[in-house]
Amino acid sequence: MMEVRLNLRLILERVPDPRGRQGRDYPLWSILALIVVSLVSGRKGMKAAFELGRSLNSRQRAALGFTATTPCHATLTQTLRVIDPQALGAVLGSLRINQDEQGRHIAIDGKSMRASKDASGTSIHVVSAFCTDLQATLGHEASRGRGFELPDASLLARMDLPSMATPCSARGWSRPGSPGKAAIFSCRSRITRRNCARISNWLSTSRFFSLKSHETTNRGHGRTETRRIDVLPALAAGIGDIWPTARQICRLTRSRRRKSGGAWGETTEIVYLITSLTTRKASPEMLLELSRSHWGIEVMHRHKDFTLGEDGYTNRLDHAPRNISSILAFALRILKTVSPSPTRAIEHFQDNRNRAIRLFRPVH
Repeated sequence: MMEVRLNLRLILERVPDPRGRQGRDYPLWSILALIVVSLVSGRKGMKAAFELGRSLNSRQRAALGFTATTPCHATLTQTLRVIDPQALGAVLGSLRINQDEQGRHIAIDGKSMRASKDASGTSIHVVSAFCTDLQATLGHEASRGRGFELPDASLLARMDLPSMATPCSARGWSRPGSPGKAAIFSCRSRITRRNCARISNWLSTSRFFSLKSHETTNRGHGRTETRRIDVLPALAAGIGDIWPTARQICRLTRSRRRKSGGAWGETTEIVYLITSLTTRKASPEMLLELSRSHWGIEVMHRHKDFTLGEDGYTNRLDHAPRNISSILAFALRILKTVSPSPTRAIEHFQDNRNRAIRLFRPVH
């Protein structure tokens, strides 16, 4: 395991405190630090963080900024409800383990939060921006109901994008009768349901012909996967009136051969991609790489759900869903610095909780 030397206190102290002066029994950074220590130690939920706090000795409490007792369960849940989610997401998303880190690809994807339905039956849907190269979540947006998971302008505008080359990807739509799912790369213009229908109809009725292509084959885990991407300029496709910013349209064919029951079986999936990247900026090889990199955000969702227990949280009022998502992404980022496997990193901190507490001590 790699020993991480971070001073996370300096980061958490930058989070604005919305509480009144009479309601500050504990420093805000201390409350957030206790939650993070609980998460990286494998504990799930605010009750587990409360129980961890009460089990700390005086020296450990002092290292986290507590003078006497630690906050109760109600204080933890109420604090998460009132913190400004945009400010918290911006501060926690600014964590850089190495100052020279730069990302090349940002994936946009969302998920509906469990136990968040209101009287009308709509759930809270949180959309995240995830940098695949940095393995870090850069920001979140949340709304009632599920919309198109596209690069939201307000979400991207708050990020420090000038330091990154920013091909953005987002899974778009899948309509009944359409040939496959569609994805968008770096298209900043807003898409509407009408455009979705028109492009889906074009994909269903038009014959796709390729001017450029690239193919890769990977073998492992008992299967053989072949990915072929066929690229067509948007002008040749005739979709300029539907989406003026589109420059290329691609057809990605995934073929998988797997042996089951002594016999080989093959499955094929077709996905369409639309990009505003020109042929000079994005070759077929690069577009194929971006399409694979997008799945990094799905791995992030899985770690947050199964490893950190995001779906088990029931505090869905006010700003709690977005704040919980930001803190879980922050904890996952810390775990990834210890080991590529978050489970092994949690075991590292479980063996000695002082290792997690030392993350908030000054680095000399």
